[in-house]
Amino acid sequence: MTVLKPQVPFFGNIFLLGVGLIGGSLVLDLRERGAVGKVAGFDTNPGNLRRALDMGILDEAREMCPEALEDCDIIVLAIPVVALDSVLEKGFGADVLVTDVGSVKGSSVRAYGKAMEKGVKYSFVPAHPIAGDERSGPEAARRGLFEGARVIITPIGEAGRDVQTIRNMWETVGGKVHFMAPAEHDSVFSWVSHMPHMAAYAIIDSIYRENPELIGLSGGGLRDYTRIVASSPAMWAQIAVANREKLLEATRGLRGSVDRIIQTLERGDSEELERIFSLLAGVRKGV
Repeated sequence: MTVLKPQVPFFGNIFLLGVGLIGGSLVLDLRERGAVGKVAGFDTNPGNLRRALDMGILDEAREMCPEALEDCDIIVLAIPVVALDSVLEKGFGADVLVTDVGSVKGSSVRAYGKAMEKGVKYSFVPAHPIAGDERSGPEAARRGLFEGARVIITPIGEAGRDVQTIRNMWETVGGKVHFMAPAEHDSVFSWVSHMPHMAAYAIIDSIYRENPELIGLSGGGLRDYTRIVASSPAMWAQIAVANREKLLEATRGLRGSVDRIIQTLERGDSEELERIFSLLAGVRKGV
């Protein structure tokens, strides 16, 4: 008896703007599964563009213009949030399906809304793969990055065929798709992603201000916790400002927790500290 393999969706021609870790890994996985035809793309860094061609992420380097998008099925925007919002507001000179990989959705949805008000026509399905590390650039791209990773899609309006297309794309590379409203997404990730980055920066800053030489005496705990400080400073500054309202709420929440520990230390109350630490250890083990 012949066993039929599950049919792999095919996405034809993709245009990739930004050839770093996330965008590059997405294309490599789609290629691995035979799910994409041709990939053209562009990056403002000429060195990144050359490496993406050498690595087989791109078939062709093209600037993003209406002529380059004529036969394009999907545009994937894998660029920093400020540039992303500018591109979305400007539009693409073609009625195409566009998605992104950014970790802030509110500002992107607003940029898309401005484009629609100006009569620009294209379809936008925001997405956010929860994957990656502190590395950047096409050389950081790798196959299997999204296997089992959560991918948040934040549809604008009704979830129609375009949303299903983007869902299929991420599920093809192993992603576990979840849906959220854009505002809910930004609130959730201000707490579980953006604020922890701010905390890691603050920890390194406090130690460095006390004595720069102390950093070199640290053990694995500090290195593990603050690994994310090695991420792109420009990218995280943009994310922080783009999501600043939600991030301020989360960062003030962090300050409240630190203040509680300070007050307990000031009282010298080891039993209360143990109670707090035990409770939080149990929470962490459940993650």
